[in-house]
Amino acid sequence: MKDIWNLQPGTRIVVDANQYGQPIGKEASKLAKFLGTIARTGSICPLNTKHWKHLPKYVLENILAIVHEKFDLQGKVEDSDILSHVGKLRKEFKLTLKTRYYKEMWLVERWGTPQAAAQSKKAKESRTKVRFAHTAGRTGYATLNAQIAKNEGREPSRLEQFRFQHLCKDGSDKLSSEAAQQVYDEACKMVKDSMPTPDSSFTLQDNTELENEVYTQVFGPEKDGKMLGYGRGMTKSRLFGYGSVTRGSQSTSSISTMIEEMSAKHVQQIQIIEAEQAVREKTLLEEAESRFRMEAAEREAHLIAEAEERFMKLTKIREAKLMEMLDACDKKYKALIDECMAKGMSSKYKVFHNKHSN
Repeated sequence: MKDIWNLQPGTRIVVDANQYGQPIGKEASKLAKFLGTIARTGSICPLNTKHWKHLPKYVLENILAIVHEKFDLQGKVEDSDILSHVGKLRKEFKLTLKTRYYKEMWLVERWGTPQAAAQSKKAKESRTKVRFAHTAGRTGYATLNAQIAKNEGREPSRLEQFRFQHLCKDGSDKLSSEAAQQVYDEACKMVKDSMPTPDSSFTLQDNTELENEVYTQVFGPEKDGKMLGYGRGMTKSRLFGYGSVTRGSQSTSSISTMIEEMSAKHVQQIQIIEAEQAVREKTLLEEAESRFRMEAAEREAHLIAEAEERFMKLTKIREAKLMEMLDACDKKYKALIDECMAKGMSSKYKVFHNKHSN
């Protein structure tokens, strides 16, 4: 670290970062080690405060000034990530001091309090729950994932990340522990069982999404929003949300490409849905028209039959009334004749009547 501390004024080490703002490459390792020296230097990062967040603002600003003086982060790494990493290293350094010199250090009174004892017990219990120790060594997860992406030509799935982060150091394909190998084999079997038939259009991207889904099922949901396997500082919002959009030109280009692809796919899906909807609407319209014609024809036939029935009824009624009228006229005419006969009609009239009645 002396060569970094003794850099000439104006000379800085360029550090690259991925699309999520995580330092990657050999320079990322140098940056991490340099931050460790800062965390262990009491004149820069004092240890006499209970929590990292209680450090004065000017101390944090001084730490950032030193880091930017020695390293060119190209605007891709956030200052908050730098300070967060220093805070973690400071906490680890305090733990080292406690382990080595606790009995001799009278000024760390807090370590003997019930609160500190309870916190220490809780931390030890959490440590025992760690089932899979990574074998990446000093290579950060972000750098390792970047190397995998470069070799494979694509972003690795979370299941692939787990495998590469837990490989044996002897160069074999076996994982570092039986527990890690067992859970990895179980996840691979789940992926294989969930694979569709060979005839289906299953892309490499679909396979990555399937492996990520299986990873979540095997290892459970993320806790506190932290994404396992991506390195320090990775959260859901950074991986899937706003965080990745503000990470420099490389990230912006990647996000823009992804948005364009999603937009194109979305437009295509909308076109397919609209075409299917048009076909359904046309079919429904034809069915409605057919039903309307059939109902109209049935109503017309019913009205015609009803009209004919009414006409026949009216005709019969009129015929009956006409017959009644004729019978009444006939009866009235006969009654008139009989009345005339009774009063003594002339013989001439009788002859006329007889002549016309026959």
